[in-house]
Amino acid sequence: MIGGSCLCGAVRFAAERGSGIVVCHCSMCRKAAGGAFGAFFVALRDEVTWEGAEHLSVYRSSPGLERAFCKHCGTAMTGANLTEPDETIILAASALDNDGSLRVIAVEHAAAKATWSEGSEEVPHFDGPYPGWEKLRP
Repeated sequence: MIGGSCLCGAVRFAAERGSGIVVCHCSMCRKAAGGAFGAFFVALRDEVTWEGAEHLSVYRSSPGLERAFCKHCGTAMTGANLTEPDETIILAASALDNDGSLRVIAVEHAAAKATWSEGSEEVPHFDGPYPGWEKLRP
């Protein structure tokens, strides 16, 4: 079982199985996910159960597509799904509580990658919080 939840815990999903994860660098997915990229996977709708679905808010991000997020904490819970649903649902990998066997299988819209994230592989990495927060100034 693949499980996910929002930051505040009001909304949870459980999927019996999922596709590989697709990372998207387009500006719409970056903004919807609140990060350097969006990461999503596909599940079959009839294999997904929701707890707290009444706490979901839906935003029509483009004609024929909508995204759902927790109306309390703002966590993206789905990707851009058809407003006329088919048998699949796109779920947000950023909401996963466990990764199960899901792995990134593709990166799309790579040319739209946020320029501020370039070179992040070369900067110092920490296993805990960044120790320089208190000294950061513009």
